[in-house]
Amino acid sequence: MQIRLPDRHAADLRFAIKVATASVAAFVIATLLQLPQGYWSVISALIVVQASLGGTVAAAQERAVGTVVGSLVGGAAAFLHPHSLLGTSVTLTVTVAALAFAAAGRPMLRIAPITAAILLVATANQANTFETALERIIEVLIGCAIGVVTTLLVFPARVDRDLAREARAIAGDLAALLRGAPARRRDPDAAHALLGAQDAIRRKLAALEKTVADARRAPGARAAAEARAALARTLWRVRNDAVAVERALAASDAARGLLGPAADAMILAAADMLAEIAAGRSVEEARSQVQARRADLDDAVSHLRDGAEEVDVGAAVPTMGLVFALRNLAGNLGDLADRLGEARAAAVDA
Repeated sequence: MQIRLPDRHAADLRFAIKVATASVAAFVIATLLQLPQGYWSVISALIVVQASLGGTVAAAQERAVGTVVGSLVGGAAAFLHPHSLLGTSVTLTVTVAALAFAAAGRPMLRIAPITAAILLVATANQANTFETALERIIEVLIGCAIGVVTTLLVFPARVDRDLAREARAIAGDLAALLRGAPARRRDPDAAHALLGAQDAIRRKLAALEKTVADARRAPGARAAAEARAALARTLWRVRNDAVAVERALAASDAARGLLGPAADAMILAAADMLAEIAAGRSVEEARSQVQARRADLDDAVSHLRDGAEEVDVGAAVPTMGLVFALRNLAGNLGDLADRLGEARAAAVDA
């Protein structure tokens, strides 16, 4: 019997194998090269390996640059400072403070103060400080290189496929959110559950944005970077539209009443389209339904304007807010379908 892991667990397993492979490869190479402190190669490989190539490259760059700067500064400080408790303490304070100031707001130098402090303390009573610094640089660079190569060769990531999968999962959550909107209770318990669901979607969107940012750092990813960023922006707009719909419905029970069944029909049509997007099916029929329901909504608004003198102002404001949110939602759903189509095409070409 074949056992199929859920997507999340399968991704976790692939990442675990990547990390294990990188650490073993770093250990073997450091041992064969007879590096004096080969464990730094293993530690570096463990640190830099990320789920995506872009994330690994960024982590490797940060660790390599920070190690080089920290080792050179720390080695020079260890060589020049007076070899005494007071001298080492003062030098350590000044060196770490200077590098921490330089690293503020500069991720590339984040590890420099740590490297310099370790090197300065470890070689406080040694004469070969620059040799130790050079060895540290070599050990760390080997670990970084192994981490990048491992990410390239062991379960190489398919960025556009992963982005499309994450986007479809978010679309499914938004579909469930909208489908329950017309009949949702407006009490504290329901409001708390709604906020929890919205927050979960926000966290998934933040994770998707991180995937986009990591992919931007991968070699040769510049051409596809804008399309991937556009997908993330469009999903955020759809999410914000769904939140605006909920707020308008919660603001006044009269909002839906003034529009008749057109508002509920539009909300449910949008939920159906998001469900089709989440399932990876063709959305042309669902898109047509959304446009038809939007036309019905526009007709309802026209009738409402014809009798504007009879409409209560307190009910008109949330009603128009609901209309505005639903119109934006219809447009952004079409954009989302187009962006996901582009992502699917890119995944096939990759």
